[in-house]
Amino acid sequence: MQIRCISSGVARGWQQLNTIRHVYYRGSLSFCNYSCRYCPFSKNRGGGRQLARDEKELSRFVEEIGRERFCGTVQIVPYGEALIHKYYWKGLAELSALSGIQAAGVQSNFSFPVEEMLRLYERAGGYMDKLRLWGTFHPEMTTVEEFLGQCRKLVDAGIRFCVGAVGVPEHLERLRKLRAGLDGTIYMWINKMDGMGRKYTDRELQAFFELDANFGLELRHFPTNASACAQSALILGNGDVFPCVLCREKMGNLYEDSLAGLQQKTCARSVCDCFLSYGGRSDLAELDCFGPHAQFRIVPMG
Repeated sequence: MQIRCISSGVARGWQQLNTIRHVYYRGSLSFCNYSCRYCPFSKNRGGGRQLARDEKELSRFVEEIGRERFCGTVQIVPYGEALIHKYYWKGLAELSALSGIQAAGVQSNFSFPVEEMLRLYERAGGYMDKLRLWGTFHPEMTTVEEFLGQCRKLVDAGIRFCVGAVGVPEHLERLRKLRAGLDGTIYMWINKMDGMGRKYTDRELQAFFELDANFGLELRHFPTNASACAQSALILGNGDVFPCVLCREKMGNLYEDSLAGLQQKTCARSVCDCFLSYGGRSDLAELDCFGPHAQFRIVPMG
């Protein structure tokens, strides 16, 4: 798929209280309804107590984001599957209703009941045009036809989303079938497969580049540059704030320091080597094709 790049920038007219414009949020949720062999969270079994804690954390986070009059975007990156739980849809709806929020999204395996959850989102006051979804296809757990069926329902509802999968060579035919079944305007990404024990062959690389023209980003390790990603941060359910999903240099706490009172971002890592770490960097021209909110991995319309 050919992607037309547009110049990046931040929407005008917002009162920015701090340099953070994109927040990754991760609560206590740490289990999934899938059981993929490679995923550590598929081995966890959560219960009502963990869900109650996670729901309370999300509610507090949304309330604080509103109280601080945060201007920017929020992306939920759970250690598990969030969108099978109704309280996440309520939280997304409440975020989207805030005047300063330009977009609110979440990573998902797209296993949720689409019509039911979108109705819930609307009833909770959610703005459909602000919703952003990132869907990961899991060949071990669902078929191409089932996944495409979920995607079509989202398209019919006018939801903006991207889809993708881990670049497992053995899954290439199913990934090609998925790409062929998607609307041409939907971006399909491929993440490199870690732990394969060998390099990709030239033929495999060619195949993955045909599916995702930006696959080369996944093959590179970008030297860290804290100033290039100064406008994004990870906030955990307890309020602790970190530079990104990989770096554990604590910057402060949302509920104790506020976003405006955070320490200057530093990074103890040597490289950014996954999209959630390099997706918000301002020094990578390749990300311009995703517009001003590259972290969602969604190509702008038009």
